[in-house]
This record gives sequence, structure tokens and C-alpha cells, in this order.
Amino acid sequence: MSIEVIAAGCTFPAGPSLTLADIAIRTQLALIRNHPTYLDRHGIPAKVSCFPQHELSFEINRWQVMADQALQDALRHITAYAGLPTRLWIILPPAQKPGIPLLLEDALKISLMVRLPECKDVIVLRGSHAEAGNALIQIEEKQRQDTTFTLDIIVAVESWLAHESMAWLEEQDLLHNSHHLYNATVRRNPYGRIPGEGAAVVILAKESKITGWSTLSGAACEKERVLREDQQPCLGFGLTQAARRAISAAGEPVISHIVTDFNGESYRADEYGFTVSRLQHALRDDFMRCVPVLASGDIGCASLVMHMAQTAWRFKQTVAAEEKNTVLILSSSDDNERCAVVMSQINQGRK
Repeated sequence: MSIEVIAAGCTFPAGPSLTLADIAIRTQLALIRNHPTYLDRHGIPAKVSCFPQHELSFEINRWQVMADQALQDALRHITAYAGLPTRLWIILPPAQKPGIPLLLEDALKISLMVRLPECKDVIVLRGSHAEAGNALIQIEEKQRQDTTFTLDIIVAVESWLAHESMAWLEEQDLLHNSHHLYNATVRRNPYGRIPGEGAAVVILAKESKITGWSTLSGAACEKERVLREDQQPCLGFGLTQAARRAISAAGEPVISHIVTDFNGESYRADEYGFTVSRLQHALRDDFMRCVPVLASGDIGCASLVMHMAQTAWRFKQTVAAEEKNTVLILSSSDDNERCAVVMSQINQGRK
């Protein structure tokens, strides 16, 4: 795979731009507040990661504002590519997920196309946390077939904060700190997610004369056999296979950093633990883990794109003389989709 991330952008409450998001993730700064209107089953406000603009309802306009802000954050970095043909990939949660606005897909197409006058195609994919991986696989194939220099722009946006979405999380025992009755005592759920909202963008292209931020060295998707609702621990076979394939596609590099969307669920703890234990041969002895969800809250289908955007940004800031690093991004999901992405520094010898 010889594709580069040439620009990126993101927005979430603790990181309303790429630069601020990087600081939030490095310092694990999270802006957690009470949901403005949702109460759990015991009438106690739920804790969420959300923007304070209460005048924006949790309907289509909120999704449009987040997607537009992330796209603007990315486009300001690619003035040199103005006028080039583009393809737009929109990653959204499943239409049947509780709380997803009707006509969201059409509304986002209209609002995002205003900023992309050279766009020649729009592809919408709907799924959970790892869905963007399917876009990466398709982009690799399209870039290989392209006879003209074309940009692929992935925009992913998510919000868990509609009442129906919050209620679904609580019913699934996935709402962190929600209260429930146990042995006649009201207790807080120590597991589960802090629901979040946000959007992220990565702009991809073939290697060009203008150096990008990071190389997308490998990507792979697999299906997981054991799902969260199954009555057994998840051994992470699907995630492990995705990681091995992505590392192989990248040329078997030594991994210096692992980025995950682990957020305190016991299911994901099992999955990631078994996966990392099987990858020890590919990891640097002093490899580091990064868990952006501690700053962003859970942002569902936007999480993989946000992790890619942040990884590319950090590579952009890397001085050439510094030790070269390779990052493995692992993406689990509410469905059976799993994805692994390997990103590395641009070859400094290429100009």
C-alpha cells in the first residue's frame, strides 16, 4: 500500500481542532459533563462528553456542524491541492441504530459538497467503530486504478447523545456510571462507555511531489467470532488476524505504538489483551499504548478516522532526526467488524 495521509482534521468536545485534540489526548484531558436532558433509570443525570452548545438539538444540524468543522480543519492544510478531483467517503452509524436522525445521509451529502466543488463521487458506508476500515480497502483499490491524481476524503461523524441512543446504551449495561438496583442497593455501573460525539477527516492520496504527513502502510479487516452479547470471553481472533494482515502488508515493521479504542468494557479488555499477547513478536520492547477515548469519550464510527488523523498529525510534527516509529491502530466494534491499520513516517529521502 503506497498511500499517504496528506491532511487531516477532527473535532470533539475536549479537542475542537486537530492541534487541541492532540493536547487533550496527550494529557488525557476529558470534558465530561451531565447530559443536558437525559436521566438514567434512577433519575440521575448521565455523564457524557458533549459540546456545550445546547441550542443545537441532537438532530441533523448537530451532525452537520461537527462534520463541517472537522472538514474545514483538514482542508486548511491542502491549499496546494486545490482544484484536484476528489472522492468523498462518508462514514455513519447504522441507520437502524436508535437515535439516528432520518435523512442524515442526504443532509450530510448536501452540506459537505458545498466545500468540495471538485468532488466527482460520494460513497456512504454505515457501520460501527471499525467501518472506516472498509473504506480504506476500497480506496486502496481505486487509487491503484486511478489514471489521474485524485484525493480520497473520508469524513466520519458520530453522536451517542440522542435520548434513544442513551437509553439503548443503558439497556445494554454499556452506560458508564449509570445507576442500577443490585441487592436492594443502588449502584453505579463501573464498566461501559462515556458516550461522546465528534467528527474526523483524513485526506488520502498516492505518493506525490508534495510530501504528506504519514504513510498508510497497511490496513486489513476481519470478522470477530465472539460478540459482546455472547456468554463467553472474546479471545480476539478476528482482531488478531486483522493486525497480522496489516503488519504483513506494511512489510513486517516493528511496532512502536499501539492505539486502541478500549474504553473500559470487559469484553474489549479480553479482546485487546489476547490480541496484544499474540503480537508480542512484532512489538518493540518499549512499545507504548495510546487510548484516545479517555479524552474523547466513545465516538463510535468516527473513532478509527480520528485515531488515524491524530496519528498522522503526530508524524507531521516528528523531526527527521528522531527515531522512526510505526503505529498500529486497532479498532473493535459493536458488530463483528474488526480493523487494523499500520501507519509510519514518510520516507525522508523522498522529495
